[in-house]
Amino acid sequence: MAIVDLIGSGLGLISNETHITPQWVEGLLKGSGDLEAHNSVTSVSTERIGEGVGVLSILQRVSPTYSGPTQAPRSFVVKYPTDDATQRFTADALVLYIRELKFYAECAEQAPFKTAKCYGQAISGDNTDFTIAMEDISGYRNLDQLTGVGLDDAKVLLNVLADFHASWWNEPALNDMASYFQPLNNPTYNAVLPMLWQGGWPSVEQHGMDVVPESVARIGGIWAEKVPWMLENLMTPTTMCHGDYRADNLMFDGPDPVAIDFQIVGTGSGIYDVGYFISQSIASDVRAGHDRELVNGYLDRLESHGINVDRDEMWRQYLITICFCVTYGVTTFQGYADQNERGQQLIKEMLGRSLRAVADNDALQVFD
Repeated sequence: MAIVDLIGSGLGLISNETHITPQWVEGLLKGSGDLEAHNSVTSVSTERIGEGVGVLSILQRVSPTYSGPTQAPRSFVVKYPTDDATQRFTADALVLYIRELKFYAECAEQAPFKTAKCYGQAISGDNTDFTIAMEDISGYRNLDQLTGVGLDDAKVLLNVLADFHASWWNEPALNDMASYFQPLNNPTYNAVLPMLWQGGWPSVEQHGMDVVPESVARIGGIWAEKVPWMLENLMTPTTMCHGDYRADNLMFDGPDPVAIDFQIVGTGSGIYDVGYFISQSIASDVRAGHDRELVNGYLDRLESHGINVDRDEMWRQYLITICFCVTYGVTTFQGYADQNERGQQLIKEMLGRSLRAVADNDALQVFD
């Protein structure tokens, strides 16, 4: 089955649900080989999904009606840029959208986890406007960012994450992908992330100090200046990082892990994904006291692939990572007042959970 080039085929990019017409859907599914030549699409309905979850993109579930019996999908998902100005600025400034397209085109088939099938995709010449049409996998067992991941599921997900990292460990091909799978320590991050933090922290002070432990409140005034140092210390050993390995992007097909959302794929130390996942996707009361156990389980899995690392250094990088990843909650807090109820809950939980991890592990010590 082919991945349709939406621009090259003439179908075009989607910027709102009115562009998802029967003709567009029919061209997509016939081009991908998923709709028989004798069949047609007579109508479509759309439903916006994942609000407060896919904060960098809009997700529309598309349900076509066909002219006759078919093996074509009963529904699929179309993804295109967010209409939230703050998040759109972030995505464009950090050149995020092209990464997912490249991952599906070049890396998805060899990944050790399942992911959604891609029917078609394209991105504009300046790497900003984009569209991806992909399989609807809502029937899998979903995980929830607000509820958090249990320890048993977390261990399975960390094992497959280690498998993913092992497959790209010090891989020379990553150098050829550097123009789109950017390293964590890159000039854009170093320039933009401090600015985004400084834009978001005042909103935290206004709306979110109830989730900021007093012992780590000083992070607000020191984080931005530490960005270059943190990123430099998270670059080796080098592998491909998912970049957004969290509960809302993970699920299970029976016992098999499934991962989606590859807009922040990059290169750096695999412990970055580990720290991000543990500090933001496991509820604080579940995670507390288990950080080292979870990190060591991940490292054990790496060793099963013949990869041995300095565990003291990996723990130091874990502490740096959980400090760094507070940025996700802070950056999104800039748009807190404009979010729906779930979006506000998610942003606040992400911030509080990540700061609690910093406090529980006395992680600010890495700055001293």
